[in-house]
Amino acid sequence: MVQGRARDVPMVNDAMARGAVYPRRSLVLVTGVPGAGKSTLLKRLFGLRGDEDRTVLTADGVRVIDSLQSRYRLRSMLARVPYLLWRWVVHVLHLVRVVAALRGGPVVVHECGTRRSVRVLLALLCRLRRYELHVLMIDATPQEAWRGQNSRGRRVTERSHRTHSRRWRRLRAAALHGPAAFARGARSLLALDRRRARELAWIRFGPDADARGPLRTVMESPSP
Repeated sequence: MVQGRARDVPMVNDAMARGAVYPRRSLVLVTGVPGAGKSTLLKRLFGLRGDEDRTVLTADGVRVIDSLQSRYRLRSMLARVPYLLWRWVVHVLHLVRVVAALRGGPVVVHECGTRRSVRVLLALLCRLRRYELHVLMIDATPQEAWRGQNSRGRRVTERSHRTHSRRWRRLRAAALHGPAAFARGARSLLALDRRRARELAWIRFGPDADARGPLRTVMESPSP
């Protein structure tokens, strides 16, 4: 499902690479419930190890922000304190790092997207910094997300899982009306199930991004 300026071109054969192209001054939110595969996608597309404790700057100048980076950065100081007591600090640090990353270059952010207050704040930041806001939704079922959490060995509580899943269902239904239903001012919204997310071969940024939308299929290598 693609809304707004986004355009989905199906993969024709193995010789064709599917990738997403956005303008350089873009904030791309990779959203989904815990366990949907957001961190896995970022590791695969941007070469993250998964144990970083700060924002990753790629060779192409893309700043990649995973919420785990904030958790790992604070863990050395708060390891003896139960995580539930300082989880809110992780969320605050995560948002502070997003603000710091909006310096003109492209930014890709891991964000569940189920908290309306966070969506409003990020949309406001994009307007203030003159960034385009684009959304990539990884649409996993509650069962898929729970299995994803088990496979990574890191689970949210059952209550939190139900809350995220309930909010996600409402958000997914609202997003059928266009990107603005996700966040005011969002320029595009691309929703992929877990299988199609695994087929996404690359994300890159450039001034020649297709004005009709970010997703396109190309024959050439994504490397510059």
